[in-house]
Amino acid sequence: MTLMIRNLYRYLVAVALISVLAAVAGCSSGTAVQGMIEAPVLVGVSLREAEAKAAEVGVQVKVQSSETSDTMPVDFVLRQDPEPQTVVQKGRVITVVTSSGPVSLTLPDFVGGKFEAAQAFIVANQLVLGGLVEQVDASPVGTVLAQEPAGNADVDGGSVVTLTISRGTMAAMPDLVGLSLTESKKHLGALGLSVSKVIVSAQTTQPAQLVLRQEPAAGDAIEKGGWIELMVSKVP
Repeated sequence: MTLMIRNLYRYLVAVALISVLAAVAGCSSGTAVQGMIEAPVLVGVSLREAEAKAAEVGVQVKVQSSETSDTMPVDFVLRQDPEPQTVVQKGRVITVVTSSGPVSLTLPDFVGGKFEAAQAFIVANQLVLGGLVEQVDASPVGTVLAQEPAGNADVDGGSVVTLTISRGTMAAMPDLVGLSLTESKKHLGALGLSVSKVIVSAQTTQPAQLVLRQEPAAGDAIEKGGWIELMVSKVP
């Protein structure tokens, strides 16, 4: 009987000890899990939003560096370390790399240079040649006369650059037949040309002051300041 009581006592002590150890282990395990969290997703949000998201789960954000980006706005997070959903200790610092915006460069002054050189720079630096205006000028053909934006301006990658280049002193005579005298003068003025002589035809059924004939003919080469003669219908 005494032996049975002793064995029962030992059994109860063992059960109690196991229960205590299990409780301690569970408590320790719970404490460890309680101090750990998953790193929040900070990539793709602004730095201010990233700091707010980090504060919600008990971690901090530190900017490690900034890099240019054509797709992410300025001060948005490009990368983070540790990566999102990595298990980290509360209070840990998460380092981030933010965007400084698109690549910025200084546009050279192309005026006076060759169109080919300007075009090569535009292509090499991922800019866009948005327009090419040809103008009659004493400069050699292909010389850049004007540009927009101006030289030495800071531009972002993908910006549009417009150039005005010389087509030399020769221009192609436009087709003016059927246009009014006023319209014809405007077309010629845009090419740096002007009317030298106007002949009025008395025998015509056309509306007044329409161009009936021109010299040189449409498409002929004409030098700036060259002779241009127009025949127009009778003035009322």
